[in-house]
Amino acid sequence: MDTKTLRVLFVVDAIKGRNGVGAYFQDLVSHLEDQVERVELVQPCLVDPHPCQGGSMPIPGDPTQRLFFPKVRELSALVWEMKPHVIVIPGPGIFSMIGYWIAKKWGIPVCVTFQTDYNRLVELYWGKRLARLAGGFLNWVNRTLFQGSETAATICESMIAQARAAGARNPQLVGTPLAREFVHTPIQPLADTVSRVCYVGRLAAEKNIESFIALAQSRPDLQFEVAGDGPLRGKVEEASKRCDNLTLLGWCTREQVVALIDRSQVLVLPSSVEAFGTVALEAMARQRLVITTPACGINEWPALAQGLWIMAEGEDLPATLARLDGLSVNERRERAEQARVAACSMNQDAIAHWGGVLAHCAAMKTAPSSLPSPTLALLRRLSSHHA
Repeated sequence: MDTKTLRVLFVVDAIKGRNGVGAYFQDLVSHLEDQVERVELVQPCLVDPHPCQGGSMPIPGDPTQRLFFPKVRELSALVWEMKPHVIVIPGPGIFSMIGYWIAKKWGIPVCVTFQTDYNRLVELYWGKRLARLAGGFLNWVNRTLFQGSETAATICESMIAQARAAGARNPQLVGTPLAREFVHTPIQPLADTVSRVCYVGRLAAEKNIESFIALAQSRPDLQFEVAGDGPLRGKVEEASKRCDNLTLLGWCTREQVVALIDRSQVLVLPSSVEAFGTVALEAMARQRLVITTPACGINEWPALAQGLWIMAEGEDLPATLARLDGLSVNERRERAEQARVAACSMNQDAIAHWGGVLAHCAAMKTAPSSLPSPTLALLRRLSSHHA
């Protein structure tokens, strides 16, 4: 099917601009607007609520995040009016399951994305005993979505096997797009010396923010800035009071993040669980040096890995930063320039590949069906209760 004639609907649970998954689809849709006939994004937003967005409740284990419920009638009306060739959903989630049900009911091909290691996340937040129950439920939802979809899209090689094992048909590896601000804002030259280091992201257990705080404490000669919000904000606030060289900025807009990265020489992504690490790609696009842990999925992309500074096994952040600081000025600039080229190439390839995946998915025939009635009844009850 010709990409230019495609109508694509994204139904996303993640709040717009509040985490990596939410930002991913926000950026992807902005690029696809020039590539397809029509693209719509149904996604909760704290500032400008979507017409299909209903009530919400705090997410267990992280009160800074909220679980939103869709308005089923409004979402159904949008699908009826738009008549999309493909519905894209990241699972699991209430929005995703309702979008999946509508697609199955009307015989619309579904593309499911797999971008988060849910089993490791629930262990971090809920402990092993509760994690078994929650993980089992999430895995069941994933299997349902994978087995009923026409294709699955993942953002790193290691997740292809996981998706296939869960029943995904035709899993595809897709890249990560960048917001236009990170690509088109004029580049600020990298300073000759390393004096400022930053972290951008959620302040949560999986991000291992404690190691960034420890890095700031070990290097009083450098300035450290943290942009983000989350359940560990209090810990960062306390550390910033003790350390004169550590500043917490809180949640920042895209423009503020660009400015923060531009005035820094190094961005650190210290995550213990990270399917990809979009902020690392964003910093690369700004021609900055990026330190990642071995747990970051972005390392699995060879072209990107050459522009990263990946921690060695058993190495701590102070030692990694010291290695980076030990490079000559020219070596650091060459690495930063290489990083920008690789990031911009990833952005272009991701948009083109997504177009191909969506066109292929739209061409696949699917017959109308439905979710098991108990599951559908539960989803309807939840959505109507919180509308």
